[in-house]
Amino acid sequence: MTDPYLLLSRPMREFVYKNKWPSLSKIQEASIKEFIGSEDNLILIAPTASGKTEAAFLPAISKANDFDKGLRILYISPLIALINDQFKRIFAMCDEIGVSVTSWHGEANQTRKEKLLENPSGICLITPESLEAIFVNKSFEARNLFKGIDYIIVDEIHSFLTGNRGCQLRSLLKRILSYTEKNPRFIGLSATVGDLNYDICKNFFKNDRDTKLIIDSSKNDLEATISYNEENDISDKTVDQILTFAREGSMLAFPNSRKLVEELAVELKKKARDEKIKTQIFSHHSSVSKNKRKEIEDFAKNRRGENFIICATSTLELGIDIGSVHSICQYGSTNSVLSLAQRLGRSGRKTGKSVLHQIATNPWDLVQSLATIILFKEGRLDKIDPIKAPYDVFAHQILSTLLENNGLSIKDYESLDKKLDFDIDHEEFMDLTAHMLENGFIEKLENEYIGGVECEKLLKMGSFYNQFISTYTFHVYNEKGKIGEIEKSIDLKKGDGIYLGGLIWEVQSINLKAKKITVSKAEEGKAPDFGSSSLGDVSNEIRRKMEAIIEKREDYSFNDKINEVIDSLKTNPDAEGFYLINDKDGEGLRTFRGTRINRTLTLMLNIRSSFSTYKLMDYSSTIRGKNIGKTLNEIRKNPVEIEEIKTYLEDNPKLVGAYLLANKYMDLVCEKLKIKYIMKNLLDLEGAYNYLKIEE
Repeated sequence: MTDPYLLLSRPMREFVYKNKWPSLSKIQEASIKEFIGSEDNLILIAPTASGKTEAAFLPAISKANDFDKGLRILYISPLIALINDQFKRIFAMCDEIGVSVTSWHGEANQTRKEKLLENPSGICLITPESLEAIFVNKSFEARNLFKGIDYIIVDEIHSFLTGNRGCQLRSLLKRILSYTEKNPRFIGLSATVGDLNYDICKNFFKNDRDTKLIIDSSKNDLEATISYNEENDISDKTVDQILTFAREGSMLAFPNSRKLVEELAVELKKKARDEKIKTQIFSHHSSVSKNKRKEIEDFAKNRRGENFIICATSTLELGIDIGSVHSICQYGSTNSVLSLAQRLGRSGRKTGKSVLHQIATNPWDLVQSLATIILFKEGRLDKIDPIKAPYDVFAHQILSTLLENNGLSIKDYESLDKKLDFDIDHEEFMDLTAHMLENGFIEKLENEYIGGVECEKLLKMGSFYNQFISTYTFHVYNEKGKIGEIEKSIDLKKGDGIYLGGLIWEVQSINLKAKKITVSKAEEGKAPDFGSSSLGDVSNEIRRKMEAIIEKREDYSFNDKINEVIDSLKTNPDAEGFYLINDKDGEGLRTFRGTRINRTLTLMLNIRSSFSTYKLMDYSSTIRGKNIGKTLNEIRKNPVEIEEIKTYLEDNPKLVGAYLLANKYMDLVCEKLKIKYIMKNLLDLEGAYNYLKIEE
């Protein structure tokens, strides 16, 4: 059998040799063999720090030719910080062989980007948003830029398997094929996919090649502690526990919102200062300035024996290299096993043992935490639900394609649904077209379609290239420079104290026109509201495990305190197996089902109720409202049909709007298709009927 090392080009073998690698990793060996021996797309799934980047680039650089005559490898990343991190690794592989490496994103060097456009060569590292901007603003240059691509590498591919950003990237990858002279191979990289999602992964790439998964399923042993601190605010007990845990080594602490990140970082700093504990403590999230985040990442990577705690959101969940951390502290439960797995991948790179300190803050948070940990240990990661018929992203891509081509002939436009390949039928495409024509997003001239006046307004807003909803933010500065950003609160005034970047600041001035706040150091303050901190839907797998933990607690091994909390949640089912409750919060139905099923059941109950007052308290998987047992019987005896749900949504446009708040471009979509989108993506009729024991 040929040694995979010998399959590499001589420069890549020399790179491995000069860097004194003791051997190639399992994923590197398997990738090189498959890469050289086939023409398939590849998806490499392996633990964090297993060398996936090199597993893709070593054979890609080996096989690509004439780097000086065109751009050969395009690397797409979900994060600018990850691009900056990977740039160093890829540059090290390419420097001595004269292959240029260019970063392309909103913060990258403009001169280098222009140079790449003028003379495409080497390797380019880019975000989906920058790729979109090239299509819209540089379409003429793009034809020359992309024509020679051999390989397209998508990092952290699991982050694109669902959500609007993933739909956008799939469209961009399809569109790029019209610019390439060859049919490039796609390579996806991920540490966390889960076997339930392998087919979704394989179907991500649409370039008429087979896609093969290469999987290194090895994982670290898990050592977990579970603490229950019932609290609404971060308590002294929690702070003491985290500081004690951190004495064992460096730690990433993951609360579930930016506000909690700031509160935890400030409280930890206060306690560490008072007790003279030599642990560096940081706050890292998207509202902290990029320079501050970079300083934190560099400190973590280059520290010399200094202990640290980085309090973070999902900004450090993906593969940014901060070196090895000893432990992960999860404050509050994650909403998916996949998220927990991704975070645990940051721990134990050197020891082979991941250390988790889980802190739960209320009874339901405790049971959800236990469920996610148990499912992780069982190797059962959540099934991803990709978006079906993303009409809003499709409409956005229609506008983008019109801008890219400076308009399209009627014939080309009316076949655009096939070209963009969104699995949306032609009648729906024409419904979207009619809506966008009526509302000025597109115009139909004698022989062509072009972008309309409202489309031009979207471009002027400056955020057309992304799927993120923009908020009215103010930039916060002290005398040394930018600290970060906060949403402008109408209550914020001069003299107020705020937390940002793990420090306390006093507001010195607010410039409304410049959207700028200046601050100075302070002793007292509070964390601002950074806006939405929604963690997304909870999976059905987690909820069913929560039910099993409560109903069969004796099958699990917990301490007396945790057992007591779990037992306090136990409710006896009725004769039909439903958990009907009546407590201090009123009547309720506890379902132990995922968020989508619960959302559907709530809708059904409101359709059958004359008052429509049932509300979902999803954190406890409970639907609340008067006479819920009676209404439950009604929807079982007289099931709510699909057409009834559609009619109810048509009659309640405010509810439709509330469901779609997270979708940036839903204004491009007509009401009929908005309701279709809700039915396909936010509701689970089959799951609801199964719960109600109704055959469809």
